[in-house]
Amino acid sequence: MKIALVHYAYPPVIGGVEFVMEQQAALFVRRGHTVRIVAGRAESSVDGISVDEIEELLPTHPRNEQSQSEITGNGAATAYGELKAFLKGRLGEILADCQVVIVHNMMTMHFNLAASAALAELAEEGTIAGRFVNWVHDIAAIDENYSLGKWLGGKPWDLLAGAPQCFKHAAISKKRQQEYCALTGIDTGQCPVVPNGVRYIRLLKLTDPVRRLCRQYGILYRDIVMLQPTRILRRKNIEFGIRVLAELKKAGHKVVYLVTGAPDAHNPAARDYGRELRKLACELGVEDEFHFLSEAFEISDEDLVSIYNVSDVLFLPSRQEGFGLPLLEAGVFRIPVFCARVEPMCSILENNVNLFDLDESPGRVAARVVDTLGKDPGCRARKEVIKHYSWERLFDERIRPLFLD
Repeated sequence: MKIALVHYAYPPVIGGVEFVMEQQAALFVRRGHTVRIVAGRAESSVDGISVDEIEELLPTHPRNEQSQSEITGNGAATAYGELKAFLKGRLGEILADCQVVIVHNMMTMHFNLAASAALAELAEEGTIAGRFVNWVHDIAAIDENYSLGKWLGGKPWDLLAGAPQCFKHAAISKKRQQEYCALTGIDTGQCPVVPNGVRYIRLLKLTDPVRRLCRQYGILYRDIVMLQPTRILRRKNIEFGIRVLAELKKAGHKVVYLVTGAPDAHNPAARDYGRELRKLACELGVEDEFHFLSEAFEISDEDLVSIYNVSDVLFLPSRQEGFGLPLLEAGVFRIPVFCARVEPMCSILENNVNLFDLDESPGRVAARVVDTLGKDPGCRARKEVIKHYSWERLFDERIRPLFLD
């Protein structure tokens, strides 16, 4: 499907709407669509995104400045009419083969009313087969910073006070939805809320191997991500972590246990221990939740940073350690530590460390992990963002059903 995104401008122009458009364009391409950006100023080097610049869409273009000056006065609107006709023709040509036309903020803002009117007429006349979507970020008609009341009763200003015909609508927040529906008289069901999203993988600056790992195993959508950065040695007591993992899964949590090392193929003891761990994971029904990361890729320092960034808890059940450097790393990344009550680990850090005895039951430790993370506002906030504001989730749950199916 070809999707057009229309606005006054697009990156490299800096702005909130421009940023959201850039995110949406990349999202649509990732989901197999092609995107056409239509704006007064725009650039993109992303495969699947084409750009059509119409300079007259820019609010600062001389033709638009003259048009806007005319319609705020009492004289003839010659420049406005000529600009509207020009833009209607250009937009009609460019959008002719698009199945969806998403207009960002131009139907509710007054910065280029000739363009707004041209888009409204194209949608109403039906000369373009694609469906039109009015994406509401801001509403000039009710914004006291603009004081447009004296003009809203006449043309073309009345466009800003009514819902344009033949458009679907979306608002970026509940507040904007309520304001727009109160202004235009449409039902809230006709203007669903589609909030702005985040590309959390990009924000976390994950390396390519870790990004692939996250997508393969859905790591960031898990309730709990346990990390044990360790080699495969019996004293690391990884089997205890697997038993805690099984208890967490049994309690209904979506959980994954990441062990950075891999069994050394040249070390018979490590190889045998690795097989035992896999067998235990299978017996406890958590073979899909337990992973030796070094089997997937050789972990660099940058990869390890990324792995810490996606982890919720550092889990160290070792029976013996010389120091316990991962505790310091966890402190830098502000993730809670669960470690065995053995020296020197139990005396390295005072904060955010949860100690357990080696003879403590896995079920009890699992319950403490859940309780600790449940009280961690930073952890809860990240899970909330990923659950409700990731672009991937928004696409599946709100954008595609409303506008693309």
